[in-house]
Amino acid sequence: MVLTISVSPGFWLLLLAFCLLDRSGAAGPFLLAAGLHEAGHLLALHLTGIPVLALELRGTGAVIRAELPGDRREALALAAGPGLNLLLALLFRRLWPMFGLCSLCLGLANLLPLPGRDGGRLANLCRKRKNPLAKTGQDW
Repeated sequence: MVLTISVSPGFWLLLLAFCLLDRSGAAGPFLLAAGLHEAGHLLALHLTGIPVLALELRGTGAVIRAELPGDRREALALAAGPGLNLLLALLFRRLWPMFGLCSLCLGLANLLPLPGRDGGRLANLCRKRKNPLAKTGQDW
């Protein structure tokens, strides 16, 4: 299976505007935190054996297309992005405070149980299964 990567014009426009209008110096740390967030998801998907079909970079954010099984592997992959951000926030809070803050904000925002966010998808998965992280006799 070949991973396809697509980048929309809206992504390039948003990236350009973000970098040109940034007066606080947060653009670089935020983009690094966002890239590492997605890398966390991709690594977890790879380690759990879930095939990744595509990575789409859009003006509204990144979308990873994968064959999601609806089990604890999916829950772990969903939690990996925000989890990595929170770990990075802890590790870099003193060494590189702006990056730590960007990582913290990105991790917490993605854990909100809202549609389209990792937290919303985790909440839906938890509603379908009582505890997607528990080991039971089912295929978890």
